Amino acid sequence: MKTEELDKIIEKSFKTEPGFVLPADFARKVTFSMMRREQWKSDLNEYLFLTAVILSLVSVAVGLYYYIDKEFVMRALAFASGNIIQVIFALFLLNFIFFADRVLLRLLFSRWRTNN
Repeated sequence: MKTEELDKIIEKSFKTEPGFVLPADFARKVTFSMMRREQWKSDLNEYLFLTAVILSLVSVAVGLYYYIDKEFVMRALAFASGNIIQVIFALFLLNFIFFADRVLLRLLFSRWRTNN
């Protein structure tokens, strides 16, 4: 396409009215949508980071305690492996509570705050 043709198309588009009209609050809705998406990403990243930090601290503590008192750690692992369903359920429940606190509640409270 030649530049003269492109210039004519651009000039024509500036002179004519568009075939659609945006609502008055279009910019606010787009901004709100982008804000919520970015907030979701940052909250999820914070949750994953804190989960990784907690897991690493627990593993360091268990490793240190294993070095100090090997028999206690072996008994604790035997207890955990003997009650695997209860341990998995407790860990899942704690993880869900932590996730709800760090991500879901922030998302819900920000929705209520911006709608009012």
